[in-house]
Amino acid sequence: MQNPNEEMVVIAFPGEKKAEEVLQTLRQLNSEHLVDLHKAAILVCDAQGRINIHESNDFTTKQGVLGGALAGGLVGIFKGNALEGALLGAGAGFLAGKVIDLGFNDAWLREIAQALAPGSSAIVAALNFEHVDEAMQVLDQFSGGKILRQSLPPDIAQKLSAAVED
Repeated sequence: MQNPNEEMVVIAFPGEKKAEEVLQTLRQLNSEHLVDLHKAAILVCDAQGRINIHESNDFTTKQGVLGGALAGGLVGIFKGNALEGALLGAGAGFLAGKVIDLGFNDAWLREIAQALAPGSSAIVAALNFEHVDEAMQVLDQFSGGKILRQSLPPDIAQKLSAAVED
């Protein structure tokens, strides 16, 4: 379910690495509080037409195991057996990591990725622009992009289009 305050944007770029570069820049802008990046995905269609999708904020099995082990260990301390609690928690976390998807809808991401031309990439991001003009100055270095979908307010959508599209 999308947060009503989230703004969604999908931008395609020529080149298999460009969307990843944009994501790194958005992460930097996030740390500088110019944007509030909630989640993102990188979609790549390689030169042979193979699709690769990587979500940056999905709840992974590894995260589930670690989180479950920590929580289970704490519960185990109170019950007198930290190791048993950690093992049970790790098992529960492993299962949670297999079933819980806190990212984008996987079918929706595949649909977008299949529309990409070979040798291109796209970024899908759910974010809020905290300081629009400063963020757009930084994003202006990524010309050549094409906004495929967006749910941005009109003024921000116009500024982003001016920054990334030719």
